[in-house]
Amino acid sequence: MSAHQAAIERQTLAEGLLKCGPWYCTDDDEALVTHARTQARAVANDAARLSDEATAYTKAAYRVRCHQLDVPEEYGIRGGLARMSCDIWWRRQLRRLNARRLEQRERVLGRVHDRAGIYMSERGYRAHRAQKNRNVRAMEAVAAINQFGQEYTLAELAELGLANPEHRRAELMLRISDTEDEANRLGHVGMFYTLTAPSRFHAIRKGTARTNPKWSADGAPTPRDAQQYLQKTWAKIRAKLKRDGLGIYGIRVVEPHHDGCPHWHLLLWMPADAEPAVTTIMRRYALEDTPDEVAGDESRRFKPVKIDPAKGCAAGYVAKYIAKNINGTQFNRGEVDGDHLDHYGHDLISSAPRIESWAATWGIRQFQFLGLPSVTVWREIRRLKDEQTLRNWEAATRPDSEAAAILGEVRRAAIGNRWDKFVNLMGGPMATRLAQPIRPWRVIRLSAEPIIDAGTGEQHHDQRGRYGEPLAATFGLTVASSTGEADYLTRFFRWEFRHQEATDAGASNLTFAGHAGAWTCVTNCTEPPGPDITPPANPPYGLADPAGFEIHKAEAWHLGEACHRQLNVPRTFKDPTTWQDRHYPAIVRLTHDQVADIRRNVAQDVAAYQGQCVTRSLIAEEKRREREANRERWDQARQLIAGWLQDGELSPCDLTPIEIEVLTA
Repeated sequence: MSAHQAAIERQTLAEGLLKCGPWYCTDDDEALVTHARTQARAVANDAARLSDEATAYTKAAYRVRCHQLDVPEEYGIRGGLARMSCDIWWRRQLRRLNARRLEQRERVLGRVHDRAGIYMSERGYRAHRAQKNRNVRAMEAVAAINQFGQEYTLAELAELGLANPEHRRAELMLRISDTEDEANRLGHVGMFYTLTAPSRFHAIRKGTARTNPKWSADGAPTPRDAQQYLQKTWAKIRAKLKRDGLGIYGIRVVEPHHDGCPHWHLLLWMPADAEPAVTTIMRRYALEDTPDEVAGDESRRFKPVKIDPAKGCAAGYVAKYIAKNINGTQFNRGEVDGDHLDHYGHDLISSAPRIESWAATWGIRQFQFLGLPSVTVWREIRRLKDEQTLRNWEAATRPDSEAAAILGEVRRAAIGNRWDKFVNLMGGPMATRLAQPIRPWRVIRLSAEPIIDAGTGEQHHDQRGRYGEPLAATFGLTVASSTGEADYLTRFFRWEFRHQEATDAGASNLTFAGHAGAWTCVTNCTEPPGPDITPPANPPYGLADPAGFEIHKAEAWHLGEACHRQLNVPRTFKDPTTWQDRHYPAIVRLTHDQVADIRRNVAQDVAAYQGQCVTRSLIAEEKRREREANRERWDQARQLIAGWLQDGELSPCDLTPIEIEVLTA
């Protein structure tokens, strides 16, 4: 095939990617929103016209498949139909499809490689950055007010959480460093593995800007196809390790090659005697596909490196990969030449945003920890920083003493930035979720007023989401002990949302409920200087002066010294004084009526929680009695059948399946 014919074929394939049934992929987001609204309206009209939900669902599913989208089958007929008749659902699905098809078109045309748009095409990168800017403006247009009168924009609250890249990087490095400390304490060894997909997943040959013929011959697979291949390979490895009783723990980092094809870095710890077997198993499955490609040099697809403490710690092995995938900021290692550059000679500061856009476009998870306790528990328990609030909760709920002691130990480790001690107290590395003493406490959000289901006419108090399904939310932690369980509330805020003056057309389309459940998205790492949104140390339940009640803000948040010394996190936050003065005064005055409302709400919350505890205890006791009664009946039946067999009144050949089950249970 001549170069001209190959170019024509690439152009034909690229144009074919844009056609998705009735939708033609484009950069015009307004056209996409209009098309999504049209499709949702058509589904809703069909559902209203047809009396049978199943028939309406079938027609809607056909419409979705025509757009080459996935039908939401996992939600059932009613839930799926509710989604397919929602323009927001259509908008989200079409935007995802649109971005991926347009980016794949750029890859087919040879515009994603180290000599052009590295990791991500210029068109895709600009589109993602524009979308991020629209999202920021939309969040700046929404104000959140809690029950203490504190007001922030959603953009400010997002900066306090893991949306802030500095917080995300600091937490990742803390967890990696402390996991290594725990591994050293246990005498385990560390290994650094690199897994790469076969050559058919790589679009462009490195350094040549030429299309890989194997990639074209295999149908031009996308980065998601390569990621799915690596996931299936890892699933085989994990299954084999489990069958052989080999335990591992650590972190997986996914990053792209210059042409957007992903590869994996795994930092794993394991017992020293298990390392040869683990490496052998990983090598076997990593090279199982097309082994002839790596004849004589298996490092192209699988590269194991044993961590040498003399050369550096495990955190040093992955620090550059972590920085490259977040914001490009890392430790200053001036003695290492080119340490500020990526593998292709590009500055990390400029490469990181492109990798972020690549991961967001293709829906690839960049970081995942393996074999370690739930980080949700770590983040939730770090919300319990106020001792008085914790004591008030325990005084109101009277938790089991052993459970309270367990929470106290784990809480001290979490607030002290001791991830290694937290891992140890949660059962150690490789502990199963059931063996861990603390788990997230998730319940259905309740409404004060009864709600009537429009479909069934039933009355209930469960808050329902956009698609009519109960809203389950994390409210705190459940601590299990040998004598019982105890629930701890960690999300004390109730938020109301209101629109400020919109600065973007997208912000005006946002809708919010009047009241949300008790939650807040604050930083899950150490605290930066910024506005204090913790409950006041002295709640406004006592008279401060005849004119009203005063609530003084606590000290501004600060970076934990332990994490700061270890990670050298730069203090790049805004001046807290300017921020505070701009958004709320130093003293909030409450009237007698407002204080009475606060006290009444707290009393209602405690009473509702105590009622739920009593109900759960009664249900658990009833189930226990029922299990004991069933066990006694089975024992009696087993003795009766055994007596018949012994006396010869019943032959084994005459046993029914139920009688056999009774005997063998």
